[in-house]
This record gives sequence, C-alpha cells and structure tokens, in this order.
Amino acid sequence: MLKKLFIVVLLAILPFVVKAQNFTVSGNAKTYAGDTLKMYVIDDYISKNETLIATAKVDKDGNFTFTGRLLETMPAYIDLTVFRGRLFLQPNLKEEIVLPEKQQITLQDKLNPYFKKTEFYVKTVKADKEDLNVLIPEFEKYFNSAISKVFYNVKGISKASTDSMENAINQKFTTKNQFFLDYKDYRFALLDYAAYHRNKSDIVEKLFTGKAPLMHNPAYAELFDELFSNIFFSGKTAAISVKDLYLGVYDKSYNTLKKKMLQEPKIGNEQFADYLILKGLRDAYYADSFPKENIVAVADSMAGASKEKNFRKIATTLSKQFTTLLCGFPPPQIILKDVNDRDYYLGKSSGKFVYLTFYNPNSYTANADLELLKQIYKEVPPEMLEIITVFVSQNKEEMKKTLDNDAEIKWKFLWYGFDNQLLKDYNIRAYPMYYLINPEGNLVMNPAPSPQEDFPAKFSALYRNWKNEQHRKQYRENQGIK
Repeated sequence: MLKKLFIVVLLAILPFVVKAQNFTVSGNAKTYAGDTLKMYVIDDYISKNETLIATAKVDKDGNFTFTGRLLETMPAYIDLTVFRGRLFLQPNLKEEIVLPEKQQITLQDKLNPYFKKTEFYVKTVKADKEDLNVLIPEFEKYFNSAISKVFYNVKGISKASTDSMENAINQKFTTKNQFFLDYKDYRFALLDYAAYHRNKSDIVEKLFTGKAPLMHNPAYAELFDELFSNIFFSGKTAAISVKDLYLGVYDKSYNTLKKKMLQEPKIGNEQFADYLILKGLRDAYYADSFPKENIVAVADSMAGASKEKNFRKIATTLSKQFTTLLCGFPPPQIILKDVNDRDYYLGKSSGKFVYLTFYNPNSYTANADLELLKQIYKEVPPEMLEIITVFVSQNKEEMKKTLDNDAEIKWKFLWYGFDNQLLKDYNIRAYPMYYLINPEGNLVMNPAPSPQEDFPAKFSALYRNWKNEQHRKQYRENQGIK
C-alpha cells in the first residue's frame, strides 16, 4: 500500500520537477590551438557573480567543444585573451560559433587586474532564426540606432516618434521566443523612459509590480537598475517610495525590511520585494550610507529566511562579497607557490599576526619599503609577526633573482602566478599594498600602515591591546564569566 502511495505521489509531482538540459557549443579557432577556453555564466545581475560552467580544449586543428547542463536560459561569455565573447545558453542548445583570431595580451594589461576586455556578441554558424544568439545581436543594432536618436536630438523625441521607431523594429522581429519578447519589452521601456516619460509609475506597474523578477535577462536588469537605486538611503527611487526602510537596516532585520516593502502597492508580491531588498543591500553597502556590519547582518538574515532558494543564494553571495576585506572577517584565501615551488596556504596563522604585502619590482616606493621591511623583520620577534610578500611580476624567475641577490630578505615570498582575481579580491590598485591579519585569521587593518608610516610603533600598540584582551578573555573563562 505504501509503495503504491509513493508511486502516486511521485507521478503527481513529476510534471513540476525541472530537469537540467544539455547544451553544446562548438567551433574551430586555429589561432587558439593548444589553449583551454573557459565559459562562464552570470549567476544574477545583483551580485554579478560569475560561475565557470564549461571548459573546452582546442585541439591542434583548432576544433573545440563546450558541453554542460543548465535549467534555464542564462547569459554567458567565453573568456579570451583580450575579448569576452557574449552569448546566451539555452537548454538543448546545439550551437556552432566563430571566434576572432587570438590576440596576445600585453604584459602591462596582464599585470593590471582592472584591464577591461572588449566585449562582442559571438557569431553563430547556420543558426536558427529563432536562436537568441541571432535575435538579440540583430535587435541591438536597431535598438541602439533608435536610442541614439533620443540622446542626440536636442529638441527631444515625442511619444509618437518613439512609437514609430518601436513599430518599425517590431515588424522586423516576429518571433515567439518568450525570453526575447521579455527582452524587447524592457528595452522598449528603457527607450520610452529615456525619451519622454516623466511619470515612472505606469512603467513600474506594467513591467514590475507583482511580477517575478527576470533574474537572467540583461534588459530587465538595466531598466531595474535605472528605476530602483539607493532605496534604503531615502526610501525613494525614481519609481516608488517606501517609508522607514532605514529602520530595518539599523535593526539588522530582514523581516522588518520585507514588511515595509510589502506595504507599498507598487511592489505587489514577495518575490519583487525580496529582489528590491537585495538591490538595496548592494547599493547601500557600496554607497557607505549605513554601517557595513548592519548590511552584512541583514544579508546573512535574508540568506537564512527568504522563501526563495535563488534569493537565499544571492544574499549569501552578497554577504561574502561584503565581508571581503572588511575588518573583523577573514581575508580572501591565498594559495600560491614560494620560490621553491612549494604551495603556501594563507589561512589561520599559528598564534601570530601576518603582515601581508603586495610588491611589484617596478615600483620605486615598493623597493624603498623593502629596505624598511628588512629592519622590521630583524626587530619584531618572529613569534609575534610573520611577513608575507606577494610578488607581482611577469615570471617567478624575477622573484628568485631578487631573493638570490639580497641575503637579508629572509621572510616568505610568494609569486602571484598571474592570478588577477586575487589582485581584484585584495583591491590592489597600486604598489605596495599592506594588510594586517590577526592570530584568529581575521583582517584587523585595511590598509595597514606601510613601513614608512611607522608600522612597528602602530603594530606594537595593537599587539599590546590584543594581548591584554587575551588575558581578560582567559580570566573570564577561568572565572566562569560569559
């Protein structure tokens, strides 16, 4: 009886189970022969987190194939030397593409973590006319022409002329692909907003109120960002007004924020309210309009309390992004090789502080600091402080040469291995850069004083305070005091 009941229940829920589908993207690119190409999906347009979804080894003849699985249409890109090839992955997609010839990246750009790659839509071969990788690039040509007329027309554009442009574009695109139809609607709404709209409420009520957010649609994301910015700061945006949102932030309460959001009729449902909260958290954190600890606390609360799995995931990602380089939290992990090709892992240090430095041999200031670091290494007891230098250069041999030529450099040097993500994680914009990590593995100074800024004296004061706190903690534990 129980077995039959289980089968009945299973058959009842099967229609609602969404299964991941395969996709295949292949092509021929002889100039990339021997390379391993990487493809990433954009998880969402709030955190803007990117996930590696597939890799493709290019054989000696230039042939490559990406394969993977996904649940729904996702924006993606192929990471090339100086390019980012944009495309849309769809369940059951079988696509043949053409890549541009490989271009060598300059050493200067390679060492620059903020080097911006040129983006382009990947060209398809013999693709169906209903394919998003055909529809969207073609649509963008006409749309960009229309919106340029808005921005460069000093007399302004009327509703009638805008409608005429949109009708002309509509006649060229008669597809029934729902992702594209949504994309087109939100692009047209952006055109209307830029051209003549003064009252934003009708755009919000038509395209946002009560609707589930289109998390993977870039046209939705662009209009959403335009209409709903910095909502926590004043409770107002270009489109809606919500009273007393700041109370939720100062109370560190996701539930308070949600309750306030749902009091606004133009929001209309919990999913849209949650999406606005996620956007508000991101904007508030980077605008420095609230204590960062409060924003992190709300994100953590939402990560555990939101009803939607996707929103919990975004909140978790935002919390991780917010606490990166935030004092009181662990810094980004470092796993690099030293001069002897041994892996070094920067995790919790064994009872000592870590003075983490980022060094480039072409920096005059970094070289001057190197002399002062030698003194710090000699004067500060090793049981109190460990110095770690990340050496950023074109090859590890340059680091080895530096160490071989100077016997006074005795602390740990690590070559960064062209890990530009590490440089981004540590927000390295100039050299040298310094951070201080405590024995518990948490960042305590960002940035830390440089050797020229009297680091030894400042560290000595911080170390005494830390040591005193350890004694007080030990005393409380011995006395049974919480």
